[in-house]
Amino acid sequence: MRPPTPDAALSTSVIEPGTRLAGRYRLDDRVSEAGGSTFWKATDEILARAVAVLTFAPGFPRVNDVVTAARAASRLTDPRLTQVFDADDSGERAYVVSEWVTGETLEDLLAQGPMEADRAAAFLLEAAEALTSAHAAGLAHLCLTPHNLVWTSGGTVKITGLGVEAVLSGAESDTPALDDVQGLGAMLYAALTGHWPGGEGTVLPPAPTGADGRPLLPSQVRAGIPHNLDAIVGRALGIAVRGAPERFDSPGAFADALAKVPRSPLPFVPLVGSTPPAVVQRPDSTDRTANMSAAASQPIPPVQTIPDSARMRPPQPPQPPQHATVGMRSSGGGNGRGSSNRPLLVAVVVVVLVVVAVGGWALSQMGGDDGTKNAKGGTQSSTSASPTPKVGELKVDRALLDNDPPHADTTAPKDLGNAIDKSKSTYWTTQHYYGADFGGQRKGIGLVLDMGRTVTVDRVAVSMPDGTPGRVELRVGDSQKSSASQTQDTGDAVGNFELKGKQAKGQYITLWFSKLPSIGSFQIKVKDVTVYGTA
Repeated sequence: MRPPTPDAALSTSVIEPGTRLAGRYRLDDRVSEAGGSTFWKATDEILARAVAVLTFAPGFPRVNDVVTAARAASRLTDPRLTQVFDADDSGERAYVVSEWVTGETLEDLLAQGPMEADRAAAFLLEAAEALTSAHAAGLAHLCLTPHNLVWTSGGTVKITGLGVEAVLSGAESDTPALDDVQGLGAMLYAALTGHWPGGEGTVLPPAPTGADGRPLLPSQVRAGIPHNLDAIVGRALGIAVRGAPERFDSPGAFADALAKVPRSPLPFVPLVGSTPPAVVQRPDSTDRTANMSAAASQPIPPVQTIPDSARMRPPQPPQPPQHATVGMRSSGGGNGRGSSNRPLLVAVVVVVLVVVAVGGWALSQMGGDDGTKNAKGGTQSSTSASPTPKVGELKVDRALLDNDPPHADTTAPKDLGNAIDKSKSTYWTTQHYYGADFGGQRKGIGLVLDMGRTVTVDRVAVSMPDGTPGRVELRVGDSQKSSASQTQDTGDAVGNFELKGKQAKGQYITLWFSKLPSIGSFQIKVKDVTVYGTA
């Protein structure tokens, strides 16, 4: 259900926050007020969940029609249509209760630019299939605008305001199927171009028109739009397209045509620009758990420190001259030349032995080989200090998640291995949120890297899409819970950046995101994380 637009005079201020309806629906916050109806964020105190409540001013002329439309919508079971929980006009205060939808509308998503063609097709196919199920039950929307198509914080497509919004605005039609086809075509046009061809009701700029006053085709507004999508938009809006058949006569026909167009898989980040898909099909069908560790990267050999050979070689004692030892050879008897030089040779040998002995004693005082006793009886190494290990890239054993309830992120547990797989095209993502503060649902979320052993962290390099910066903390410790780890550095969570580890030691390295970046939507997308340090 979409909040009413502020265009009316009747006031409903007689109902104040804190009021309870039917003894269970507590009205918490007035979201909007218009046309004699008020849209509230409320709490169902019996089921302890947030709900949306629509109330009406005394004398509101169409209250019975709104309640009747809401009851009809409550019979629909398609999860892509806002679910109606309760509707009553029997008492003093009539009301309609529906699910509280959080996320970003198509208008929000297009604030920074249009979508890529394959994502726009996937987004609108979901909406078309949902409306097809509504029309099969005899219900139409009649008021489709970019406000009514939502990418929820849970990563799904949702259409709001079915039935109820038409009654609130007084919209009626003799051709409801054609009207909803036109609404779908207009939203596809907006998704592809960032312009709205449907008149008022949105802040998007109007679609440029041709000489006949009709909107230009999407490919005439933005280059690169495939002809098949041009044709689908033309058939929905009544714009002539070369080679295209007649107009669609139902949302089902619109959905059938979109189903034949190449599309991005869901879930994805609807806003594009240069942002790659959040989910990319893996080239194999190996077990996801195994991919998170074994396929994340090839093992990296440990860092080798090559010692300086001259510094590490122990001193060698001086060797006696070769001619001295040769002179020891016997002449074989007689009084020849060798015999006459023997006393001199013996004297030389004695001198050499004395020099060797003195040199050996001196070396023992300076420190010889490992295990040589020094003057004080201790063992002295041949080097004064051990070589310092070199900093290198460290292998991450697996990626984990710090994702505490009560509002656990439903998308974040998926594809954690993408953050450490060294691929340039895969991402780990969270769900979409309503704002940088996680829509008030949580204080943060942590991507935890289990190193498999205690390491010393020098720095951590992170690669993310460009956009408006979020905030991230680098925490290192021996616990998977980031709150038990010590923060080493804090930085802006956007683009390519590094966080300093400051030689902290621990088995678990956490990137704790306390503020979401805006990359066309408020969510986290991490392409790759690399840890540098020593093991």
